[in-house]
Amino acid sequence: MSSTTGRLALVVSFLFLYAIQTSAQVNSPFSRYGLGNLVGSQHAISRAMGGISAAYADGNSYNVGQSVNFNNPATYGANYMVTYDLGLSLDSRKLTSQNPNGTFSSIYLIPSYLSVGIPVNKAKGLGIAFGLRPLTRVNYGVESRARAAGDSVGSIYQGTGGTYQAFVGLGKKWKNFSAGFNTGYTFGRQELSTTKTFYNDTLQYFESRTAIQNNFGKMFLQAGIQYEFTLSKKENAADKSSRNLLMRIGATASLQQNMNATQRQNKQTFVLSAAGGLIEVDSIAKQDNIKGTIVMPATYEAGFMFVKTLSNSRGNFQLWSAGMEFTTTQWTKYRSYGQSDMLNNSWALKFGGQISPNIEGSTNYLSNVNYRFGFQFGQDYINADGNGLKHSSFTLGAGFPIRKWRNYETQYTVVQAALQFGKRGSSVNNVTESYTQLTLGFSLSDVWFIKRRYD
Repeated sequence: MSSTTGRLALVVSFLFLYAIQTSAQVNSPFSRYGLGNLVGSQHAISRAMGGISAAYADGNSYNVGQSVNFNNPATYGANYMVTYDLGLSLDSRKLTSQNPNGTFSSIYLIPSYLSVGIPVNKAKGLGIAFGLRPLTRVNYGVESRARAAGDSVGSIYQGTGGTYQAFVGLGKKWKNFSAGFNTGYTFGRQELSTTKTFYNDTLQYFESRTAIQNNFGKMFLQAGIQYEFTLSKKENAADKSSRNLLMRIGATASLQQNMNATQRQNKQTFVLSAAGGLIEVDSIAKQDNIKGTIVMPATYEAGFMFVKTLSNSRGNFQLWSAGMEFTTTQWTKYRSYGQSDMLNNSWALKFGGQISPNIEGSTNYLSNVNYRFGFQFGQDYINADGNGLKHSSFTLGAGFPIRKWRNYETQYTVVQAALQFGKRGSSVNNVTESYTQLTLGFSLSDVWFIKRRYD
């Protein structure tokens, strides 16, 4: 099978995963609020480095390979090869409740991203990228019991859905400065329901169910910039090499979106059939195609990275990098059909880096692996109990080259891995959530349109 055919098969398989999703359930009650749980729509490299993306770029480091940093479109101008990027995440979560006392665990597999980066004109530093990625996920099922009207009443709250983003972007590089933008379409769906049942039914009440389905979408705009400058440079005339210490700063802004929405409502009474299904008794209220607006708030990111590089006759290589980033989203401006939710403005402070132990001719494979680490802490956007929700995580990861880079070859493939351990909530919250997320990414790069030469 040719490399082109193999990569096409990977892309088709990934789109198939998007289409069928997965039968595994995350069952997180936190996804009831806002647009659902944020799924961390970042590249595996960024996830492994604590979420740093605004100041990250890898287009000039051969040993790192090339990836599509879709979180900052300014990086597209550094594309030097056509790159296919795709990722999958395996997410394991554990909920702990103080009242009532109990725990619940779940695990699920979800596609993380699919993107393609293309150098339009390498001489002029012009590149494009496009792709698809999930932003949020709604999936929960919660049951509660209480006494009402002299009977035992059960309430079942359920929700499914999520938000996705199809994007296309353009990036341009002018020497040390880069700028770019992403645009495209944000779209999603929410299906929320509340079911009331009576366990003893001494008063002969009918069970009731209220279901709401929202479908929404709108064009979006994200802008990004990066600037890189040299802090120190040490040249070696003997082997014609130089070691450089660089500093790169970056920032992105995703503008607020007022997404067009249509809503379907259905309020009904029912009885349970012998098979356990619902038989409608009466439709109390049913409305279709209710027009409205769902507001997705703006997000801002800014950060910096220190990068140590080695340049010689073989190319430009990254020895190590480390940086910090701050991210905030104005979730108090979220509205769904004019209604706010139990949300806070979120923020996160992120730290991360990567190191290549020995890329100077070592034959040891592990010396050519790029090792990554990071951590972050901040405030989650959910405020269900009024006490806020602290969030922290620690990450590890690595970039495994399928084969060592050679400057006379046109293909380069890296398997990116990221492992994240996180927690949402603290002792002041009734419900806390701990999670472990494993992300596997595949960065497949090739050079197109090579002019053949004959002696």
